[in-house]
Amino acid sequence: MHWGFGRPIWLWLLVPATAWVVWWYRHSGVSLSGWRRITSLILRLLLVVALIFALAEFHWRLPVQGMNVYFLLDRSESVPDQFTQQALDYIRQTVQKKEPEDRVGLIVFGTQAAVETSLNPRFDLEKILAVVDRDRTDIDAAIRLGTAAMPENGQRRLVLISDGNQNRGDALAAVAAAKSLGVTIDVVPIPVHRKADVAVEKILCPTRVRTDQPFPLDIFIRSPKPTQATLRLFENNRFVGQQIVQLQAGKNLFRLSRKIPTEGFYQYEVQVEVAEDPVPQNNRAMTFAYVRGKPRILVFSSKPQLDQHLIQSLRNSGLTVEVRTPDQFPNTLAELQSYDEVVLCNVNAGDLGRVRMRLIQRAVEDFGLGLVCIGGDQAYGAGAYRGTPLEEVLPVSMDLSSRKVLPKGAVVLIMHGMEFNNGNEVARQCALGVLQALSPQDELGVILWDGKVRWLTPLTPVGDKVEKGRLIAGMNQGDLPSFQEVVRLAYEGGQGSKGLKQSNANIKHIIVFSDGDPAPPSDALLRQIVKDRITLSTVLIAGHSGPQTMIEMARKGGGRFYHVRDPNILPQIFLKEASVILKAAIVEQPFQPRIRFRSEILSGIDGFPQLLGYVATTPKPRAEVPVITAQEDPLLAHWQVGLGRAVAFTSDARPKWAVHWLQWPRFQQFWSQTVRWALRRLESANLQVQVNLSQGEGVILVDAVDDQGQFRNFLQLQAVVVDPKGRQQKLTLSQTGPGHYEGRFLTRDPGVYLVNVMEMDGNQVRATAVGGATLNYSVEYATTDPDMNLLQQIAQLSGGKLLQPLGHTQTLNPFLHDRKRTFQVVELWPWLLRVLILLFVFDVALRRVEIDWEEWQRAWALVKRRIPILRRSAAAPLPAEESLATLLAQRDRVRQQTTARPSPAASGGIGAATAPRARRAPAAE
Repeated sequence: MHWGFGRPIWLWLLVPATAWVVWWYRHSGVSLSGWRRITSLILRLLLVVALIFALAEFHWRLPVQGMNVYFLLDRSESVPDQFTQQALDYIRQTVQKKEPEDRVGLIVFGTQAAVETSLNPRFDLEKILAVVDRDRTDIDAAIRLGTAAMPENGQRRLVLISDGNQNRGDALAAVAAAKSLGVTIDVVPIPVHRKADVAVEKILCPTRVRTDQPFPLDIFIRSPKPTQATLRLFENNRFVGQQIVQLQAGKNLFRLSRKIPTEGFYQYEVQVEVAEDPVPQNNRAMTFAYVRGKPRILVFSSKPQLDQHLIQSLRNSGLTVEVRTPDQFPNTLAELQSYDEVVLCNVNAGDLGRVRMRLIQRAVEDFGLGLVCIGGDQAYGAGAYRGTPLEEVLPVSMDLSSRKVLPKGAVVLIMHGMEFNNGNEVARQCALGVLQALSPQDELGVILWDGKVRWLTPLTPVGDKVEKGRLIAGMNQGDLPSFQEVVRLAYEGGQGSKGLKQSNANIKHIIVFSDGDPAPPSDALLRQIVKDRITLSTVLIAGHSGPQTMIEMARKGGGRFYHVRDPNILPQIFLKEASVILKAAIVEQPFQPRIRFRSEILSGIDGFPQLLGYVATTPKPRAEVPVITAQEDPLLAHWQVGLGRAVAFTSDARPKWAVHWLQWPRFQQFWSQTVRWALRRLESANLQVQVNLSQGEGVILVDAVDDQGQFRNFLQLQAVVVDPKGRQQKLTLSQTGPGHYEGRFLTRDPGVYLVNVMEMDGNQVRATAVGGATLNYSVEYATTDPDMNLLQQIAQLSGGKLLQPLGHTQTLNPFLHDRKRTFQVVELWPWLLRVLILLFVFDVALRRVEIDWEEWQRAWALVKRRIPILRRSAAAPLPAEESLATLLAQRDRVRQQTTARPSPAASGGIGAATAPRARRAPAAE
């Protein structure tokens, strides 16, 4: 056991402070008795020592045995999977030689870091289960997480197993922070060598070209050595041709010439095939080009045959129309740019998905694309638009809380534990998605099994979604044995909650989320559910059992069955299932549309035929609503949003609700004017835009020259960058030369990065120019060798060791080398402060309070009278001999007093004769 001081500099005050106390003791004029004066000196010396020791942070240091080691394993795409197994084998071999008191843990990292196993004396991991994004290498995040996960006591060490090719974060800054906390880092390099790796770095072509005008395709290929390769070219996924090329060591440039006969969007892909290339992922690259012509309209419909009347009317009005189904919708913003408007015909949010809805939002707001949304039983609130990017861009909201009478829906989610990586987390996100899609008056209940069947949240109105969202986010469902009890609970209720049977909702629905293991519910229960107009759908996730149970449940329950092998599409499915109970937003009754005010869209139109239904919505504050329904809900609404225009028509254009409109003479005029009003209207700026992507960063280069060839200086240029997932970045371009402007942005995901450069006039957009580039593969494949320089710096700066590369015989064990004795600090200065306060009170009392012994005795007597125990003790009976002697002595005193008293007669006083005779005292009383 050792002791020490946190701030030993304060100890320099000990000698002068004690000397001053002694000097004051000798020269003080205070009159005290000898013992009190000496006691006061001792108390004050103790006070001074306690105060200085407290200021110096006096503490004990208790020895702590054992070492804490976290292994940090690189799981990014630059590390092949076979090295993961080698790393696990290395950890097991290392752990076998550790001391019994040592503890080991594992952290895996890529774009982010995650704890696979916390510190434990044993390590028996067979397979890594934690899922991390592998598109980047963030050593910084791994070191910081490992440092934060370390306990306060014991020697602390991290072992980094990586190729060192970081492309996110600052590893050296994390090392400095770890070292300040006493954490050392050993490094085990992963020997990733791709000497024969050939990569297509990029393809360059003009973003905008003209029909029948030749333009170049410049292909840049990097090769580590001279070799022969096959170069293949694809245009819009159609094979164009191939040729044999000879690659030289270093960078190679090949130029191909192309010519486009018709307008539209064209995507070019180049593939390079080389014998014995270890990494095929970086052997392909893409680019794109536009050929502008007449305005092009994209009509997106899940059932194009029902929209043929609308499609033909648009074509007859001179518009170029292209029709696509859900599996054909553009997946990139660049492809959307080849259209001037998108028309959605009764499209469910689940058919689009959040990523494509976000792309539509960005295309409208940031690139001026037009949007027309036509309703139906799968659109707006009935199509689960609530809370989606599509709702944000439309002029109407799905919130119907202002309506006095509104039908409602009710849904019960049955959550079964998933036996795949992050399965329960995916389930939680899906349940939260359903919660967000519901309106406040709709009812939601969640049932799970975590040892017993129970309601996570009972079937009640959604209301404020915060509390239900908190419960769902924290749920941890288990592996359900049978569906019978959970389905019965959802239907009949129980445990203090009603079921769907007791709900007064107009539409009732059950969604079973499972991997298909549990036994099915009884047929009698399913028949009763259907009889009460309740539907049941099933979602089979990564099922390791046959799907027959889930298929039969959905068939007998009148719902739909989904077999999902990719968890990424789950939110899309749950949007479609949530829309089942949102049909309450549909108003199916004949009505006559009414015109509130004249709009450009209604030019030449004075009235409308009858409609048979619509989807109820609420207009947004800035939206214009020229046509309303009989209940004064929006029928036609439009607005300007960002750079684009959006129109909402809440009824349909099909034979279901618009059956009378299909024979209306002005049907073509109405829809032609509606679509033309929303067309893209931005003027093209005289700007040359080039976008380069490299090492996780994009660079925008803009050259501004007028028609006379003169530089245009001091322009106010802003840019909007949209990444492949629809995320937006805004930046202002800076002028770096005559007519030359630049800006930089971050890149992360592979895919197309589209840039819209806007020439501003104050707050108004005067003109735009669009450019873009493709990040063809993850930057993880940009390097071919480990970054040994960074790995060595990490080891040196942290005080650790650079060990042998993975797969080589290790001479040093992280558990055995440089072991140091560590201590647990027990702070004693807080106790010294408490002692100091007590000593100060005693010192003041000793000097200022003086009580003599008689006062102490009186105080003690008072205490005895007040305390019953002490009082009984004081009145205890005396011994028998003392009691008898006392009584005899009392008798003798009484006799003497009686004998010595004169008689009344002898005294001769008045009344002596009449005085009664004195009573004789008893001999012994």
